[in-house]
Amino acid sequence: MPTESKDRGAKGSMSPLRRLVPIVGTIGLLGYLASSTDLQAVADAVRHASVSGVITVLVIATIATWVGDSACLAWLISRNLAGRGNPQGTSMRQLLAIKAGSYVLNIINYNAATLGMAYLVAKRRKVSFIEATAALSVLSYIDLLALALLVTTGLQVAPEVLGVLPGLVDRLIGLVTIVFTLGVGILLVIQSPLKWGPLDRLRAWSLIRPLAAMNPLDMGVGVAMRASFVMLYVAANYAMMLCFGMTPALGPMLVIVPVLTVVGVVPLSISGIGTTQLLMRTLYAPFVSDGRDPTPVIDAWSTVLIFGFILVRLVVAIPYLRTLMTELNQRESPHQQDPQSQK
Repeated sequence: MPTESKDRGAKGSMSPLRRLVPIVGTIGLLGYLASSTDLQAVADAVRHASVSGVITVLVIATIATWVGDSACLAWLISRNLAGRGNPQGTSMRQLLAIKAGSYVLNIINYNAATLGMAYLVAKRRKVSFIEATAALSVLSYIDLLALALLVTTGLQVAPEVLGVLPGLVDRLIGLVTIVFTLGVGILLVIQSPLKWGPLDRLRAWSLIRPLAAMNPLDMGVGVAMRASFVMLYVAANYAMMLCFGMTPALGPMLVIVPVLTVVGVVPLSISGIGTTQLLMRTLYAPFVSDGRDPTPVIDAWSTVLIFGFILVRLVVAIPYLRTLMTELNQRESPHQQDPQSQK
């Protein structure tokens, strides 16, 4: 049936090649990391880390980011899908379950997790899959602005942080400028009071409507919320470094964590494993100031941090998986549930 075909596409099915790339990338990157470090020194760094501190940081950080991200989603959907579909379908309680389930897909690919969440939001909110995807895409748009804001702030506080990578600061400042310019420009055009036929039709598209529904004040609040959310990861990284005897500095981390966040989203490996760790070796080297070789210490810290987050998030997801998987496998098309969403 045509609706079933669309439904399967809505669930973000990935070609075999796209599924294979992160797996091959992860294996290759981990192989390189293992061959270019002192494995005995890595093991020593893990043994000397505070086990109770590591567990405490992982549990608190996972719960805080889970609740924080779900709250951001609830706020966002209440703004950009206001008056659309069934509001009860995307309550905070519902989104906590959806976000927890997305952690499983996120292990494979960040975009797959986003599409999975969009599919469930579409079904529960009773709007089209396209409109739900667009609504969640606004969060990525806000994230870019928030990350750019944090990087700009960090460069003012600690401009020397990326001096170890010649030329990267200039390229980063250029990228931040482009993101801010494009982001604000698009926002002003879409949300301007200008009445013009083609622009009005553009605002009415399911793909654009969620962005057009948010005013500049909403976007400002959203940027503040997402910047605060990223700061949860900064705090988690900072606290985990202390567990490994490192000496972190907040100013540089305002630049490094947002940069690594963007790199981790690139689907070259599973959950950013390997891609972010390569950069961590260089960017976090100054934080190992006790005479130890920085590379093994950073490899130990990053490995425990990344795999620890994955493990604890899977534990969070387990109670919700059966219900969510049943819902994902249902053939009912979200497009049929809210005729107005197709206008």
